[in-house]
Amino acid sequence: MLLIITFVQNVIKMKKVLTKLQFFKFYLLLFFTVFTSYFGFSQGLFVGSGTEFFLKNNTEFTTNNTIVTVDFSGKFSVEAGNDWGSDQEYVDGEVTVYGDGETKLPIGNNGVYAPVFAKHTGNIIGFYSNSSPSAGTNGVDVDAVADVEYWKLTGNAIITLPWNDNSDITTLVNNNGGVLNSVSIVGYDNGVWNLVSSSQTNTVTGDLLNGDVTSDTNNAVDLNNFTQFTFGIDHQAALAIEDLFITNGINILSNPIQSIEKSIRFRSAGELNNLKVSLFDVTGRKISQHRVSTFNKVGSIPKNNVQAGVYFLRFDYEGKQGVKEIIIK
Repeated sequence: MLLIITFVQNVIKMKKVLTKLQFFKFYLLLFFTVFTSYFGFSQGLFVGSGTEFFLKNNTEFTTNNTIVTVDFSGKFSVEAGNDWGSDQEYVDGEVTVYGDGETKLPIGNNGVYAPVFAKHTGNIIGFYSNSSPSAGTNGVDVDAVADVEYWKLTGNAIITLPWNDNSDITTLVNNNGGVLNSVSIVGYDNGVWNLVSSSQTNTVTGDLLNGDVTSDTNNAVDLNNFTQFTFGIDHQAALAIEDLFITNGINILSNPIQSIEKSIRFRSAGELNNLKVSLFDVTGRKISQHRVSTFNKVGSIPKNNVQAGVYFLRFDYEGKQGVKEIIIK
């Protein structure tokens, strides 16, 4: 109430010294300030049709934790090198980057923040959709393609795509060899999903729930050759790591594993020392990890109080990896 009284007093005072037009502008500005402050409203940003909002580097900019919405024919643009954006403040729509540099494209959709990090030459444009990408056939060296989300990108750049629990990388990996390092960036072109960089050149960081994958760091991708981008499985990367099972012949004993059993046992073709065995649930959460040596070609880890269900055992040995699905009854 005091704020409203002060507002009225200021209006009366200013009316004596301002012209009618100045007074009207002042009235609107002061009223808007009081109204938004008093009722706690915050402003989002909507970039309308035929309008461009440009964010220059080192510009202080905030939307009070709301999402920037861009009309289909509007434009939100940033200067190359910009790193604005967060899971609370991002652009739901297309983002254009002007110039050369290393830039974060602060894009997201439907409550999911999925920024692209690009080392680019020339302008680059990005858009993200939290919906299934186009259906197509898998090209050479692509074992599987994610069906959760996709990006649209144009320009020439080395790109990094992020994932979180929304991306369901756990299912993509565990249903296709169980090798996290086989996750790659794939692009859609005329009904076919292909690797955007040569096989085994993608760089993967993180874990099944949060991480990212970067295209070949030595060769930029001509993004204009593809209409959509998402995650896929590099067949050669998965095959190279799965060689652990070919050379060491690891097999799970008594799978499904009965509830009365106290351990999870496996057999190998030869004796193995310092084998790392990790147990994961279907969400990708690590339950336990052990260092194991086999005896008479048999090794085991304790089952403890693991409940009935589907799990995954990951084996790491001398730089090679492999995953086996197990069922506990």
